[in-house]
Amino acid sequence: MSIAFEIFIWLIVETGLSFLFYSTGWLLLKVVTLGLYKSEFKDFTSYKASKARRVDLTFLLGFGFYVALIVLMAYLSH
Repeated sequence: MSIAFEIFIWLIVETGLSFLFYSTGWLLLKVVTLGLYKSEFKDFTSYKASKARRVDLTFLLGFGFYVALIVLMAYLSH
C-alpha cells in the first residue's frame, strides 16, 4: 500500500472517531443535565467544518467516557 492511501484511511478513521466522541459527549450532557443543556447538535458536515478551529469540550467529555468505560472493563475483567 502506498503511504498516501494509508494517510487517507487514517484521516477517515480519525474524523469518524472524533464525531463519535462528540456525539457521545453531547448526549451525555443532555442526559446528565436532564435536557437543560442548550447546545444544538451539529450534523457530521457542520462538525467537520468546525472541528479544525478548536477542540470542543463535548468531544473531550465523550472521549473521557470511552476511556473510563475501557478502564472499568479492564478492572472488572481482572
